[in-house]
Amino acid sequence: MKLFKNVRNGFIEMVFGPRWTYIATVRTFLQNFLSITLADNKWADVISMAASELLENAVKYASEEGTKISVEHSKDEAKLYLNVENFATPENSKVLAGEIEKISTGDPQEVYLQKMQEAALRTDGGSQLGLARIRYESNAAINMVVEGDLIRVTVIFDLK
Repeated sequence: MKLFKNVRNGFIEMVFGPRWTYIATVRTFLQNFLSITLADNKWADVISMAASELLENAVKYASEEGTKISVEHSKDEAKLYLNVENFATPENSKVLAGEIEKISTGDPQEVYLQKMQEAALRTDGGSQLGLARIRYESNAAINMVVEGDLIRVTVIFDLK
């Protein structure tokens, strides 16, 4: 095990198998952890909701074992970085990239309302509301990096 010495930024990292049963537990843990770290229950709620949405996507679309979540709080920047990593097929990576591009442009509320209307018309049981909800409720930036079959989605929360 490697222990990091990082005086300025607080962080946490968890790695687990892609299981639905872990998502609620991780969300609750993050919510409690962030309430203490940030001393702000509103941000703790929003960030833990975002983590839950990203973890649901990671578990649902994982191509193999391994889901990683990390949170880094930069006090100097007043930002929090939420990262979720998992392995996915090229097809799922492409769909996710398109979805992030779609929800990242335009007014967050309008994009969310449009996605809700689309979800109401879907017949496949899916909604694809998670990323739009994150952006709407937090106005956070959402980025994605793909390295081979590894996907990392980063949500950057401006805590100012």
